[in-house]
Amino acid sequence: MEYIDSDDIKAFLAESYENINQIENDIVDLEKALVSVDALSRIYRCLHTLKGNCGFLAFAKLERLAHAGESLLNQLRTGNLTINTEIATVLLQTIDSIRKILTSIEANNNEGSEDYSNLIQEINLLQSTTSIEATPVLETHPTSQVAPTPSTSETIRVDVDVLDKIMNLVGELILSRNQVLQFANHIDDIAFTKISQNLNVISSELQFVVMKTRLQPINIILQKLPRAVRDIEVASHKRVHLNIIGAETELDRSIIEFIKDPIMHIVRNCIDHGIETPSVRTSLGKPIEGKLYVLAFHEGGTVNIEVGDDGKGIEPELVLAKALELGLINSSQAQTKSEAEIINLIFLPGLSTSPQVTNLSGRGVGMDVVKTNIERVNGSIQVYSQPGQGTVFKIRIPLTLAIIGALIITANQQYFTIPQTNVQELVRLEGDAISERLDILYDIPVLRLRENILPLVYLNKVLGFNKNVPLSVLENIEIETIYIVVINIDEYHFGLVVDSIEDTEDIVVKPLGKQLKDVSIFTGATILGDGKIALIIDTIALAIQAGVTPQAQKRFNTTLIDDNEERVSVLLFEGVENARMGIFLTLANRLEEFDGKDIKIVGNQKVIQYNNEIISLIDLNEVFLGASKILPDSIIQVVVITFNYHNYGLIVNSIIDIVEEPLKIQGASTRPGVKMLATIQNEITEILDIEKVIALANPYLIK
Repeated sequence: MEYIDSDDIKAFLAESYENINQIENDIVDLEKALVSVDALSRIYRCLHTLKGNCGFLAFAKLERLAHAGESLLNQLRTGNLTINTEIATVLLQTIDSIRKILTSIEANNNEGSEDYSNLIQEINLLQSTTSIEATPVLETHPTSQVAPTPSTSETIRVDVDVLDKIMNLVGELILSRNQVLQFANHIDDIAFTKISQNLNVISSELQFVVMKTRLQPINIILQKLPRAVRDIEVASHKRVHLNIIGAETELDRSIIEFIKDPIMHIVRNCIDHGIETPSVRTSLGKPIEGKLYVLAFHEGGTVNIEVGDDGKGIEPELVLAKALELGLINSSQAQTKSEAEIINLIFLPGLSTSPQVTNLSGRGVGMDVVKTNIERVNGSIQVYSQPGQGTVFKIRIPLTLAIIGALIITANQQYFTIPQTNVQELVRLEGDAISERLDILYDIPVLRLRENILPLVYLNKVLGFNKNVPLSVLENIEIETIYIVVINIDEYHFGLVVDSIEDTEDIVVKPLGKQLKDVSIFTGATILGDGKIALIIDTIALAIQAGVTPQAQKRFNTTLIDDNEERVSVLLFEGVENARMGIFLTLANRLEEFDGKDIKIVGNQKVIQYNNEIISLIDLNEVFLGASKILPDSIIQVVVITFNYHNYGLIVNSIIDIVEEPLKIQGASTRPGVKMLATIQNEITEILDIEKVIALANPYLIK
């Protein structure tokens, strides 16, 4: 074999992988009669191009296999053969074999030792059912088709190692930027402050752009599902319609590798355990074809993935009985669990409700690994099910692991950070509020937060700094102020008591050294703007080590919350002309106070320096009344919100409260910028439409 440039082989592999991934799904659609003649021709052209490229690179084995598949496709294209399960299966086996050869070429620079003559013979046998014989393999020669001339393109391929190196350098730049900004806060030099602000803006934009280069559409995973679903359909004798929504949703390439297998396993379980056979569905009055959907979308700094089916659902009684039988829980634990908690027991190791072991599932190995893999990337998974109606798995994972927003806290004069995606809200108790809102229930310290009671975890105690932390007023010890971070994990909360709450900051996540690998409550470390090192807390591991469980929280709140009412969290504030207004708490990042003289005007837009970035301010008085009421020497109340991945400051007259209660809608919008009217705390409240409010303030801010 003559020498072939390695760059040519890399280009060949990249193009070939891209083509076979696409035509694999086209074949699945072809079997279901979902593609047009044009799509059939596209499949044919892809195999024809692959065959031609093989001749150019002297991959004879791959060339013969591609030619056989091309000939079979030609019989379908000309109408001499009609697609059926047998032909579709052989075509998919051909794609699998092509992929195997490509993998061997990529790893060893050769086609491997496996013999595919039996598969080629089977393909030729299928063609012999027609009067037209397969055309012989023609000798191929290099042509402009297989070796195209360079042309202008809007995209280029970049080695992953190069991107990783750039990302590491940007991380170091962000650390240096944070240090410069910290230094700028302590000197009175207008010129240096202006330079540091320019550095902040440029480095933040560079960080955003570089992180975008690491993002890949989740379709890299989802495009493999149609083939997988088709194979499971055939093996289980079921009929399934797959609907994929949000395939263009992007997330970090490093996270994609962790969630690929969990998503595939969940899909397999939905079909094997959930969706019924056609005969059973008919007897139940359901459509013969079961429905399976996969939905992906962004929400703040996280990616949400849902996988759901309309099958038989999960029976809590069966799950509970199996968990008791296997000794995964005891009878006293079983009595305290709600139906939702019982269903989530499927994530325990070894638990399977399948009555028999098949080649698809039933071994009790899988869902615990799914949960573990998702939690390895600081994600979470929950399952919701209605017997007879179906099951939905909900996954939340961070958009990226390289640079994240974090809350900086202290314990025992040491710095720690918590990912902002896990922070629900911050609570500061002073004076009488300490005795009024702290208590002990079932020998556990708790916080009364509005209508909820949350278990408290003392960070000093968990870390071993002080193993006998008092509850202050309960032991007559004077403590002037208590700082509590309300942590949100999945759908339950707990309060983390810390010594102080410092600030929020974009941090660069660094891996832990081997000396700390066994310390489970930390996921990494970072260097703060002032040069100090801070460990990053794994909130899930912290909750487990502290013994904080959803069951305990449920026990506290049994008499306080009606589980049948859907509750929402709303941030209430006085907007304009003493009007009560609110936004959903998921939009709010933080409540801040700024000095009016620190507000700058850029163009016609109010902006302010906030946490190492310049954010635009939305003055509600200007939006709704047409005139600002901000005085240069006044202190302004600002709600920092996130919309479309950008931060904005919402200027309000005053903060009223954060409430969690059923949303009682009283009417539609009464004026532009208002989404609805609702009764909250027995008072009429305007719920704002943030997108419209931003557009009313400045249409150019909608990005």
